[in-house]
Amino acid sequence: MGIMVLDLDLKPGTPLEGLLGEEDVILDIEITPNRPDLLCHLGIAREISAIYGKTLKYPEVFELKDDEDIFNLSIENGEDCARYTAAFIENVKIAPSPEWMQKLLLSAGMKPINNIVDVTNFVLLELGQPLHAFDRDTLEGDSIVVRRARKEEKIQTLDEIERELDEEILVIADASKPIALAGVMGGLETEVTSSTTRVVLESASFNRKLIRTTSKRFKLETEASYRFERECDPGITKLAVERACYLIKEIGAGDPVVVCRDLNMRPELLKEKVIELRVKQVNRLLGTHLDGNDVRELLEKLELKADVKKGGHVRVTIPTFRRDLNEEVDLIEEIARTYGYDNISSEKSGRTNVFSSQSVEEKRYEEICTFLASRGFAEVITTSFMDPSDLEKFGWKEDDPRNGPIKIANPLTEAQSLLRTSLLPGLLNVVRQNSPTEVEGLKIFEIGKVFIAHNDNKLGSLPDEEVHLTAVFARSAIPLQWIEKQRDFDFFDLKGEFEAILEMVGVIGDISFQRLDENEYIFGWFVEGEKIAEGGLIPSRITRAFDLEDRVFFFDLFIDKLERVVPYSKSYSPIIPYPPIKRDLCIVVDENVSFSELERVIRQETKFLDSIRLFDYYRGGHLGEGKRSYTVRLSFRSEKGTMGSEEVDNIVEKLLDVLRDRFQARLRGN
Repeated sequence: MGIMVLDLDLKPGTPLEGLLGEEDVILDIEITPNRPDLLCHLGIAREISAIYGKTLKYPEVFELKDDEDIFNLSIENGEDCARYTAAFIENVKIAPSPEWMQKLLLSAGMKPINNIVDVTNFVLLELGQPLHAFDRDTLEGDSIVVRRARKEEKIQTLDEIERELDEEILVIADASKPIALAGVMGGLETEVTSSTTRVVLESASFNRKLIRTTSKRFKLETEASYRFERECDPGITKLAVERACYLIKEIGAGDPVVVCRDLNMRPELLKEKVIELRVKQVNRLLGTHLDGNDVRELLEKLELKADVKKGGHVRVTIPTFRRDLNEEVDLIEEIARTYGYDNISSEKSGRTNVFSSQSVEEKRYEEICTFLASRGFAEVITTSFMDPSDLEKFGWKEDDPRNGPIKIANPLTEAQSLLRTSLLPGLLNVVRQNSPTEVEGLKIFEIGKVFIAHNDNKLGSLPDEEVHLTAVFARSAIPLQWIEKQRDFDFFDLKGEFEAILEMVGVIGDISFQRLDENEYIFGWFVEGEKIAEGGLIPSRITRAFDLEDRVFFFDLFIDKLERVVPYSKSYSPIIPYPPIKRDLCIVVDENVSFSELERVIRQETKFLDSIRLFDYYRGGHLGEGKRSYTVRLSFRSEKGTMGSEEVDNIVEKLLDVLRDRFQARLRGN
């Protein structure tokens, strides 16, 4: 803070940034996860140079030669760390970094620390490769080993917090102890301080899954971990320390040693892959008229080596920093971007767009969503991936198809490494996230695909993709109010909501309701013998695993099966102009007779039945042990005219004969 004396001749309204010499433009660019090469100035400059046809200038470096004898470096597992480069700085003079470097770091949201640390952060921004500096004199045994932590080992990180480690955590260690959480944060004991005179610079290529594990475990997201989780280019580790050594020498922060230690455990990762590209396919997909040389020039602007072959083929060599390019179509997309979407001419198609209207399935989904929204449900959309830990929480049986999910070959994170086999885990996570809000009557649903693997487990075989409608609800069915007593959701709310959906989509005919597991409160709905849904109370062992204290009910409707049983069609019946005749019956049956069984027989055996409503249920008392009674209202109506009481009484008497025969039923009071 201070006072700046300005020239008296300055006019009001003069931009202050011009007077301060800080006139600049900061670009805030959102980078998609598949392009980690763009998380640096060099990557963005490469894109700009391709678009505007400018020559890309690489930063100057201090060339280093590898010497195995200069330092004791080892990596326990090449899968954990593919490559590690260590450079050495002598005669270190710790001081503030130059003003130009501090301004750049501040503009990127980084706080300047000292000249050595600032150089490592500068290189991270410039090249996208995280670096770390160790005070060499604090390393026991003058050595570094990349290994998994031992059980109950501890480290105090730069944020001055002591952290307990285990075998899942990747660390950098010296001869006796961990000195850094690999790819995330350094240790306090080996920190570069004002007394540091010798430095070891680290540049490495770590397993991104392990970095994600460490970051998530300790709730540490750093600039380094953010890049390692998206996979850094193993081909740039040595170049990054060479650039850092050059900057350190330029600003007078120390003297780089001309040799380094570069240990590469997986040289195959540095091998550049080759993709064959057909010029004809480029023009077919893009609607362009490019030749082989045009394609070569466009790709070489992005530093993709291209060799034009006979027969309209181009052989493209992919550098290690472009791991997102794996197929011919990926290259065609790069050509389109570099050529310019505005330069691709549009042609009016004479064909009729057969996809302009909604499909039958889309119409049904939209109607279901609208219907559920009208009943107080909120629609959510969760990811199609599943966390392995969520699979363990459900504990499905070994032969349950949901227990054999397909693993993703290259997941962004371990928490998204499986294709989901059920919508329930995602919905329960939504319930948990909303728990602190204490929302009354939480009702949510999702319509989406689940992926069921085939039993043959053949490599490359595609899973079955099934569309499900899954809903969950918890807490208060009736909120606190003066007119009605507050209560939580129960199984009858679940059954009512589900049957309302069946009625809305037009399910008619033989509908049965059966318990699926004697040990759990889970039931199945069957239409003409085929299970089209299941639902019930989610077991407490599962809700507790998701940190939920409330009882949670669910139903899971198999929409694909429903469409086979109930084809989508709209039909309307005229309103019958004649009044109904109603009869109330209190029917006593054995306790093992469910109302759904009773209702099914009544509908099958009763002529002119317009509706049936259960409005009372009773068990115990004078009914006797093992008995229950259902009180129903039957409504009769004929399309031909008003029915007489005698006609209805005859129908009811015949119905009672059937019920006596099927269920040994009797009327209450008889």
